[in-house]
Amino acid sequence: MKLEQEFDKFRFTIYNNRLAILHLRRCQVIQLWQKIKEETLITDKYGKEVRRAIFKNPINGQEEEYILFVQRDWSTVLPVTRDGMVVTIFEYKQGCNKIVHNLPGGTADFEKELPEEVAKRELLEETGYQTERLIFLGPPLWISSRNSWTRFYPFLAINCDKVKEVKQDELEIIKTKLFPLKRWVEMARTEIEEPSAVVTTFRALPHLSQML
Repeated sequence: MKLEQEFDKFRFTIYNNRLAILHLRRCQVIQLWQKIKEETLITDKYGKEVRRAIFKNPINGQEEEYILFVQRDWSTVLPVTRDGMVVTIFEYKQGCNKIVHNLPGGTADFEKELPEEVAKRELLEETGYQTERLIFLGPPLWISSRNSWTRFYPFLAINCDKVKEVKQDELEIIKTKLFPLKRWVEMARTEIEEPSAVVTTFRALPHLSQML
């Protein structure tokens, strides 16, 4: 009987300790991790990098390795013509090895070129369209917050007009296709696979309610 009582006490103590640990975990304040070291492993001519970084876990003090992907921030734009058509593009993307249905956009060095300037330039270069008014749909969004600090800036371009033909680049063949706004929104909901295009579309909806 005494042995059973001691065992029950031991089991009760273990149970209470587990509850205490769970409580402490729930009550812990989320803290920034300290970056101890960082080195570049790979770079390319387009400004992309793969980096190896060591972070210190503030809870247990252990150092953890993370592989980070870095590229320049970019702008994505939802262009809508005066008659309510969305200007979209088709382009081959090496990462997924597919022809992707997307919105115009591209990268730049934002120390020299503002995100809205990038949006206007890429819209003109990729589609031949210019916009009468550009609306920022911020804040910018992380492409993968665990693995990268790269962000994209979403914009809405309204009252767009075709002003020139597109000059194709050998490394970037782009085809343009227009869709009614309502149809594009439905495609963004069910078919479009590019996250920046989907997010930009749905952030733009409050500005387009009269056109739907």
